[in-house]
Amino acid sequence: MKNKTIQISSAVVAAVLVQSVWADVATPGGATTHIELSADSSRLSNGTPDWRETTLRLTRKLSRQSARTIELTQTNRFGLDDQEISGLLSTPLSDKLTATVSGSISPTHRVLARQRVEGSLQYEFAPAWLVHGGLGHRRYDTVRVDQANLMLEHYFSSFSVSAAWKPVRASGVTSESAELRFSYYYGDANFAGLIVSSGQEATSITPSAVVLADVRATALLGRHWLTRQWAMNYALTRAQQGNFYTRNSVRLGAEYAF
Repeated sequence: MKNKTIQISSAVVAAVLVQSVWADVATPGGATTHIELSADSSRLSNGTPDWRETTLRLTRKLSRQSARTIELTQTNRFGLDDQEISGLLSTPLSDKLTATVSGSISPTHRVLARQRVEGSLQYEFAPAWLVHGGLGHRRYDTVRVDQANLMLEHYFSSFSVSAAWKPVRASGVTSESAELRFSYYYGDANFAGLIVSSGQEATSITPSAVVLADVRATALLGRHWLTRQWAMNYALTRAQQGNFYTRNSVRLGAEYAF
């Protein structure tokens, strides 16, 4: 099986960066440093001005299971600007066990979380079978959100499939959501994926209010290498955020590897 890297920024889970370093993908030419500039635009059905987001990401890949990422994000939601600085560290604890920690801070936090910290473990318990477990905490001005994640993932031929359960707690209320993910790998380091999720998630309904709401979302996303150094990343998302609004998002990014 080819080594593969999955590095997805998905609006399905509030633009959280998702990585699978078990299938690390050495990019064409064996480059270890990546720079990506991406732009995201979301249209809401309730007449709210479009959400916009621009992200600059720098990633250093040290080995198949080891990566360092830092990113700067500028967002505009509900007509308010926010900035965010985030980082991620993945490191192997053994040949089969990988640990990942990530966090972010928003100096403005008008809509975004003031602080976020997450940690997860990834274990290959059988050939091409992985289990992921993680915990996360987000602090807003008015509420704190705690979320766990338990996911089973399997790779076969040029495909992978995963199923996840995500319990969440906010304002003294506990709920959960479920997610299915399908990915197809082609060429040296290209992939296309489909994510479907349903359940209750933390949702911004106004600049100062974050509540648990029924969310149903579908996302099509992927990465395609145009040359040995340049790649295009993309994501199309549709999310029904309870009775508050439907959000349709388009994300495009250009990635350079050297």
